[in-house]
Amino acid sequence: MSNKLTKWGLILKKQEMTQLWVNDELVPVTLLKLVPQEVVRHKVISKDGYNALVVWAEKKELNKDKGIKVRYKYMTEFKVDEDLLNRYQPGQILTLDVIPEDVEKVVLTGISKWKGFQGVVRRFGFSWGPETHGSQFHRHPWGIGNRKPRRVNKWHPLPWHMGLEKVTIKNVKIVDRFKLDNEELLAVKGSVPGWYGWYVKLEIR
Repeated sequence: MSNKLTKWGLILKKQEMTQLWVNDELVPVTLLKLVPQEVVRHKVISKDGYNALVVWAEKKELNKDKGIKVRYKYMTEFKVDEDLLNRYQPGQILTLDVIPEDVEKVVLTGISKWKGFQGVVRRFGFSWGPETHGSQFHRHPWGIGNRKPRRVNKWHPLPWHMGLEKVTIKNVKIVDRFKLDNEELLAVKGSVPGWYGWYVKLEIR
């Protein structure tokens, strides 16, 4: 977890991209929808080593006859100072109002899209090999053999899976915030990691 303290934080869901007119300029934006969320508990220095707000989103009531009462779809925590820890108590519902109007830039964290198993040309931008005269090394990586230490070096560029990685984008500009069909939406400039409907963690540091 980052050592930087969070001044405010929310859990959002990525929606579609669109465009908005801002000062006679057409700006590409991503819409982020606020999901129902609440503070579940506190983490304190004396017990956990740091102060944090544990926030769970999208509570779902289940069958109480089976002994399962409540389940949440997403859980995260925000590392905060003692003042913010005392301001938000367990059970308190979070809305877009926790973000002050004067805040212009935020930090967004999400999971990148899954891109399957890819070769070195797609993963690392390798150039193609010879394409004529019977060459059979069009998209292969370079040689990986070593005299010493007689093994493949760690982090050597090779084909592997792409995507499903934690991505953090800093200094993302807030373009607008509004309500549409009883939903609170936040419009941020540019693209946001993840698929439609994936969770995005917003922080103000």
